[in-house]
Amino acid sequence: MPAATLRQWERRYGCPKPERSESGYRLYADADLRVIETMKRYVDDGVPASRAADLVRASLAAGADREGRAGTALSADLVEALIDLDEPRADRVLGEAHALHPLETVLGEVIAPTLVEIGDRWHDGRITTANEHFASSYLQGRLLSLLSLAGGAHPDAPSALVACAPHDRHEIGALMLAVVLRRHGYRVSYLGADTPVADLVALAFERKPDAVLISATGVESLAALNARREDLLQAAPVVAFGGRAFDADPAAAERLGGHYLADNVVDAVERFGALIRSHAAARP
Repeated sequence: MPAATLRQWERRYGCPKPERSESGYRLYADADLRVIETMKRYVDDGVPASRAADLVRASLAAGADREGRAGTALSADLVEALIDLDEPRADRVLGEAHALHPLETVLGEVIAPTLVEIGDRWHDGRITTANEHFASSYLQGRLLSLLSLAGGAHPDAPSALVACAPHDRHEIGALMLAVVLRRHGYRVSYLGADTPVADLVALAFERKPDAVLISATGVESLAALNARREDLLQAAPVVAFGGRAFDADPAAAERLGGHYLADNVVDAVERFGALIRSHAAARP
């Protein structure tokens, strides 16, 4: 960290607050270093420094145990907060998660398991549809904020359209993928839920992306994709698929003429990168 940045954070936001030696030198304790690491992680994720300082202070004020708080424990806390419609508590849990872990870990080990648990409880009748909708809306909002904060990529970076298949309203998995792809420097346009194939293909012909990535969770969505298989194959040099429908049957992606990504966002981004590199190498 540049010394000027540390001084600016201390002066503007009070984070960190190092002791001073008799001669005026700043003395950073281990706790100060953890604050600096947390602030830097937020800023690297695209969070403004003022907001990052607020999140760090909130986490410290909550007295969270910053050692050993694994994703499973954070996810369990987040589930209960969302079921109770306790948005401030959910904010604190996610703030702690971001402070402790890289973004990919927060997505894969905190948010994704939370969604699964919320869905299971709804399916079993242990929570209402209203509870499930609150949780999904809250997490979708947080992910859209992260997508916006991820910023733009270099104009020459590979580009992708990310969309959910027709009839598919479960967009959080696709959103997580879009967030991490942007974090890795790709140019990503996120189109959202229930995207008609004709509109997706028309946009692809107009924008000429390097890839089109489609998420599907149910058989109805798969059927809609199969009905427009030939159109999809012409949409982009790389056409790839993910989501629960393809996790259950990865070969379905090949039957559509495309590629299966992965059942988690980290491996999906790695697979996407490999596909882009392979296409670039095959160019004449």
